[in-house]
Amino acid sequence: MQISRILFPTDFSHDAEHAFQYALTLARQFGAELYLLHVIYFPPQTPEYDIGQVIDGLVKNAEDSLGKLVESVKEPNLVFHRDVQVGVEHAEITKYAEKEKIDLIVMGTRGRSGLAHIFLGSVAERVVRHASCPVLTVKLPVTKGAEAAKRG
Repeated sequence: MQISRILFPTDFSHDAEHAFQYALTLARQFGAELYLLHVIYFPPQTPEYDIGQVIDGLVKNAEDSLGKLVESVKEPNLVFHRDVQVGVEHAEITKYAEKEKIDLIVMGTRGRSGLAHIFLGSVAERVVRHASCPVLTVKLPVTKGAEAAKRG
């Protein structure tokens, strides 16, 4: 099995930071290039208002955050690619993976909960269902305090 291109889609959450460590470890082990992607959610049915400046600002902030993520890794041997897309998260992630010929997607499982999850599903679930390559979903470890709260 050859893994030379790993996609790490991020929403910059704590869960994504945790998944990033897995993506880094796999990139090191396989000598793979790491593709970092952030998708700014913008549904296609949204009326066309003059929100170009708002989107431009969001894209700039996301690009800056991706840059900080890369700078936080002090390894000159890793190759990073960064991109920001605008659209529906799962669709943009799977489209990007196909376009860039990604071998593996590594992403966190943070998502909607409760009724929102029932009606909308999670981004990770939809990526798993629609991606043309394997997807590794990374869940935050359960902390002892959270375990005690669930039992209590």
